[in-house]
Amino acid sequence: MLNNTNLVKKFLKLFFAFSILSILVYLYFRFDPINNLLFPKCPLYVSTGLYCPGCGSQRATHALLHFDIIGIFKSNLLFLPAMLLVGYHLVLKTINYFIGTAYTSFLDRSNAPLIILAIVILYWIARNLPYTFFDVLRP
Repeated sequence: MLNNTNLVKKFLKLFFAFSILSILVYLYFRFDPINNLLFPKCPLYVSTGLYCPGCGSQRATHALLHFDIIGIFKSNLLFLPAMLLVGYHLVLKTINYFIGTAYTSFLDRSNAPLIILAIVILYWIARNLPYTFFDVLRP
């Protein structure tokens, strides 16, 4: 059983995390990353012209907050599946944190990092191939 001090500490941590998240959500909702200097450009793309796996994620975040599903997939094809997976994982961790259960997700498995790394590397390579078939992977 939790005592009141531990419960207050947990809620303060959660409040702080949601406060930071709320500020970021507001910035990404209010300002378009394409037309605003507030958001940094990808250093890999600026220096080499190659798209990294995260290129387009800021535009995808803006599109997600405006419920533009097509815009999300045009910006970064892996963004929405990754956000769903991370969101599912965070919900389970939050439930475990407050209730004391031991739910696990795919990300808790020992081979999950290798599977995710393989998907990200293949995506990174494919979106930089010079064939028109792979244009759909570029932001």
